[in-house]
Amino acid sequence: MSSRLPCIVASLFALSLTTPSRAQDHVETFYKGRNLELIVGYGPGGGYDVYARALAPFFTKHLPGAPQTIVRNMPGASSLTALRHIAQVAPRDGSVIGTFNPTLVVMSALEGDKAQVSFKSLTWIGNMSSDTKVCMVRESGGLQRLEELKIRNATIGATGQGSGHIYGLILRQLYSDNIKIVMGYPSTNDIALAMERGEVDGMCTGWGVVEVTKPDWIRRGFVNVLTQFSSHRDKRLPNVPVIHESSLPSGMSEAITFLTTPDMVTRPFIAPPSLPRDRSDALRAAFNKAMKDPDLHAYAQKMSLDLDPMAGDDLEDLISRVFSASAETLDFARKVLK
Repeated sequence: MSSRLPCIVASLFALSLTTPSRAQDHVETFYKGRNLELIVGYGPGGGYDVYARALAPFFTKHLPGAPQTIVRNMPGASSLTALRHIAQVAPRDGSVIGTFNPTLVVMSALEGDKAQVSFKSLTWIGNMSSDTKVCMVRESGGLQRLEELKIRNATIGATGQGSGHIYGLILRQLYSDNIKIVMGYPSTNDIALAMERGEVDGMCTGWGVVEVTKPDWIRRGFVNVLTQFSSHRDKRLPNVPVIHESSLPSGMSEAITFLTTPDMVTRPFIAPPSLPRDRSDALRAAFNKAMKDPDLHAYAQKMSLDLDPMAGDDLEDLISRVFSASAETLDFARKVLK
């Protein structure tokens, strides 16, 4: 028996050396000649679509087998339609990934299983950027400062129960008599068009989205930014006060911090649950390599896309923390969103 021990140890050692490369071979065999579907939870032209299409060629460049990426827009319910498709319908083999509005994570923590998605079971690939959310209005409307909402009205456009809706509700909690929220727009691009047509006064979205999709707004001073949702002033908006600088009711500051957690995860990418381990590892590795690719950084700079990546395991930990918020914070956040 003892004479066989060295052979067994040698065999196990050899297996430990060959397993990673064999797994790589299996992944490459799976993806070679295949299409990888990248589902975007909003229509074309918005921030999620722009980031997804920027990532697509660089992501598959670093994925074994170099599959071709097909970007598919699946708008609906502030990206919940796409999220449910990825979580419940899409093949669990690594051939489908997607991006969605991370505000749905917070809404799920507040509303239980209403989303019908187990966020902890999803395969978290990584996050491309963080962004500072702002609420802005058309300059032509004459509203200059947040405090003016005490005496003036503003209509805010929103896609649904996404970030724009949540930030609008925070404003309505502070200025209940003067904030009206109009929901149902398919994307931020549609809200922007509504602002240009004068249908709504403003919207709440990421400032990076404005820089990418509406740089002319900034050049010609089309909008006044009333407030930003952050712990500190964004260096791009040094003269715009953060919401925490306002006079807030007791408990609301903690609730806003919880509700704005998705600001750290503005462009998350996921895959369905229960993927084969070698493929989930390959998807995460490809994302991490893409985020370091100088060609992607050059393209991002050209397109004014902000890259502030978060690896899949860190993203997974952040999602877990959202679902660990205290009962007191959750209760106050629910009151804000009423």
